[in-house]
Amino acid sequence: MTERPIRAQRGLYVAGRGSGAHDGLHRFVDAGSGWQGTHLATVDQLATMAWHPSLPVIYGASGVGDGIVHAWDVSGAIAVTLAEEPTGGVEPCHIVVDPDGRMLVVTNYQTGTLAVWLLSDDGSFAGERELIELSGSSTDPERQDASHPHQAIFNGNTLYVVDLGADVVHTFAVAAAESGASALTASADLPVPHGTGPRHLVVLPGGDVALSGELTSTVLTGRPNGAATEWRVTPSTTRTGPAQTRTPRNYPGDIEGSDDGRLVYLANRGYDTIGTFAIGAGDPQFISETDTGVQWPQHLLVDDDELVIAGWDSGRVVSMPLVDGVPGEPSVLFECSGAGWLLAGRL
Repeated sequence: MTERPIRAQRGLYVAGRGSGAHDGLHRFVDAGSGWQGTHLATVDQLATMAWHPSLPVIYGASGVGDGIVHAWDVSGAIAVTLAEEPTGGVEPCHIVVDPDGRMLVVTNYQTGTLAVWLLSDDGSFAGERELIELSGSSTDPERQDASHPHQAIFNGNTLYVVDLGADVVHTFAVAAAESGASALTASADLPVPHGTGPRHLVVLPGGDVALSGELTSTVLTGRPNGAATEWRVTPSTTRTGPAQTRTPRNYPGDIEGSDDGRLVYLANRGYDTIGTFAIGAGDPQFISETDTGVQWPQHLLVDDDELVIAGWDSGRVVSMPLVDGVPGEPSVLFECSGAGWLLAGRL
């Protein structure tokens, strides 16, 4: 890999996913002469983060057992804790705030629930946590014994919840006149092929979505239009044989779309690669598969003409230049132990 200059005044917040005193929330800034990191908060197993849509507030969810949700004001040189509460479930893995900043939702993976909070004007929690229970199971006896929600995404007046355990995308109608859990009304379960184990979803221009199939190493696209959604499916990797990181299975993870909506990028975590696919009316079309230079690429961030990747097992954040949307050779940005989630900085 090469070292190359990064444009000035860029910042990244990184979740260092570990249990040490120096793990947790980090801020990295580059003004053109190299990246400088600041450890902002010690957090045990910080798995995911999200911005408030209009405030300098970052939310995070942590814990491999009982979950904790955090809220930090990061407007100054240090992170000021606004709130810290239990998620009411086990192994929280994703967190999202609605576009109006009214509510926050955490997916409790192991216990199959959504934890919902109202948000105050300053970004702190207003009122008590509410839980929405999900149900379902599918064909993989090790991973699909029950509902295991892995991601929640707001899209207009709809909340999508990607359920790896049940092989469905749950949809909830979001009522503007309501608040908290009462604003979310279950509207449909969109099934995917049995054993897919959907993990992450990205909404594409025009209303289609793309999904990563963790258990079948696939990419799926389709239009969420009720139970009759017809998914278009293609393999997520061209590699064969046992994966090289953690487990013999590939277990693809995060999926993100290009700014123009033509392409999607999928992290093949077991093979340590990024698969790039063109999205159109037919099946996703394979474009390229590129080595990332990290081990277990956990999270992706599309930032203008770059794809930024957090390598959890290698403790490294890298960048791939996007040339006509296709990732090129990775460059090291900086080292960060347990790098597992990225947020573009607001500096």
